[in-house]
Amino acid sequence: MSGIAGNAKRAKDGVCLSPIGSVTQAMHAKDVLARSGIYVSVVRNDPSQTRHGCAYAISYPCEEERTVRGALRRAGFRWRGGGR
Repeated sequence: MSGIAGNAKRAKDGVCLSPIGSVTQAMHAKDVLARSGIYVSVVRNDPSQTRHGCAYAISYPCEEERTVRGALRRAGFRWRGGGR
């Protein structure tokens, strides 16, 4: 299904960003996570700052990273790069 690029990047204040290929995929990830009780934001990403040129990302508290990845993995999202 959808791809999420590499490892999440830690932003300021304990917020992580996971780049996602398109706004449609990012909105789908947001919906999947909301059904799991995890509320994330879809943010515009600077494509030059990512290895895969992803223009959108989901933003969430870093302490939720394991839960976010598990919920998205179960929904068919796969990570490219980082291997986590």
